[in-house]
Amino acid sequence: MFNIALSTTHHLIKNQRRCLLRRPFSISPSSLPPLSDLIAKEITIKTQALTDTVLTPINKLFLGPLPRDANQENSVANPPMPLVFLLGNHSSGKSTFVNYLHGRKIQTTGVAPTDDAFTIIAPGNRDSDQDGPALIGNPSSGFSGLRAFGPNLVNHVNLKVREDLAMSDIMLVDSPGMIDSPANGSNPWDFGTTNRDRGYDFQAVTRWFAERADVICLFFDPDKPGTTGETLATLTKSLAGLDHKLLIILNKVDQFERIHDFARSYGSLCWNLSKVIPRKDLPRIYTMCIPQNKQTGDDSNNSSNGMSSKSLVDILDDLELQREEVINEVKKAPHRRVDNLITTLYDSTRMLRTHVVVAEAARAAHHSVVWKTRIQSSAILIVGQAASFGLISTGALFEFGIGLSALSVLATAVSAWDGQRVQEKSKNAVTSIDGLNNLFRETHVMNIAEGDEFLEALWERRVRTQLELALKTLGPENIPTLTSSDLQSLDDIVNKECSQLRKISNPL
Repeated sequence: MFNIALSTTHHLIKNQRRCLLRRPFSISPSSLPPLSDLIAKEITIKTQALTDTVLTPINKLFLGPLPRDANQENSVANPPMPLVFLLGNHSSGKSTFVNYLHGRKIQTTGVAPTDDAFTIIAPGNRDSDQDGPALIGNPSSGFSGLRAFGPNLVNHVNLKVREDLAMSDIMLVDSPGMIDSPANGSNPWDFGTTNRDRGYDFQAVTRWFAERADVICLFFDPDKPGTTGETLATLTKSLAGLDHKLLIILNKVDQFERIHDFARSYGSLCWNLSKVIPRKDLPRIYTMCIPQNKQTGDDSNNSSNGMSSKSLVDILDDLELQREEVINEVKKAPHRRVDNLITTLYDSTRMLRTHVVVAEAARAAHHSVVWKTRIQSSAILIVGQAASFGLISTGALFEFGIGLSALSVLATAVSAWDGQRVQEKSKNAVTSIDGLNNLFRETHVMNIAEGDEFLEALWERRVRTQLELALKTLGPENIPTLTSSDLQSLDDIVNKECSQLRKISNPL
């Protein structure tokens, strides 16, 4: 299938070139899709086909770690354009960044929270707005999957279509500012109740957008550098495994008048991030600000706060360079979309493979214990009944044979009862965290020996919890048998298909 799709793409490209050479005056190059678009479309079709035909059936059968909503709604399209997702505390500068990026005022800005909705900004021929029910109710919009999060979320989503945007080939999603409400208490490390006041599962919705985004920008306010519980929970839950497209930004650095204040805020952010990012080296943190005279209608000028005219931004030219780096990363969203499709396919396949391999090991280990106890009970019964039959058949020891027969039945019952206890103990062992960790190490000895940290991170952060739930839901005795063909299909995606797709997307 892959070779046929590839040859089809090459055939289309060759035909396009022939047409341009033979009929240079009758065919306008602008009327044909760019060659990169043909390749991107082919890769999109291929990754979706592999997901639908290989990953989805196996994931459903084994209650795997892949998202259920996407698997059950294969007919629902993903967002039609490259997507940039903006996250951050309230007053961290997300809306100001949107306005600066597009060169016009789209979002309302201010120090206090100004918006409690997920706002999707898309390019169009004229300015128009659309509410959540209309947007999500349209199956072709790419956002109908949000229906699964309930009416409260639907009423907190809106679409803004704007003309004359500086970037006409991407969609932006400006999210509600993350802030701890009084109901959550004052403990920033308490992740358990961060959704109670929103009316919908904020972490799950954030995960939905993050998985479909091509670039994720996480903004931090210098006044609150990573101390809100909702922000920390987002890093540990919603953004887990998405580091390859995440930009961490300490914004509004122009608020600092002294380098000492900047260093203290930057150090505080690093300290807070180190608590939730399980890595020896923290990811890069971009430090930047938006020029006050270029905010396209923004009225949140720092001069109104009594700051002196000369601030840190006048001293460090690097802040402007880092802002341009962030903007360039946002501009790369169309190019990164194809890479993200392949990366998502690769990560999903490795997650699912780890899930089913360890699940199969748990099933086999428990199955072995079950059959040992059954064989033991059966052996006691068979041997006892055979001996008693021999004694009864002689006639001389008839009464003794009858007694032996009854004793063997009793011993079998005791053995069966003990076998049930052993089986229950085995079930608890293979479904415990320690038991699952042992099975993971046994089934992935070579990967661990080679220092495959990526696999270990997948296991600890994204696979183990779901596998524990699947085993306790189905029971290890009801886990389907992993066939060699299913395992080979997963290995082919990891070892062959993804590599071939990478070569197509980056031919040089």
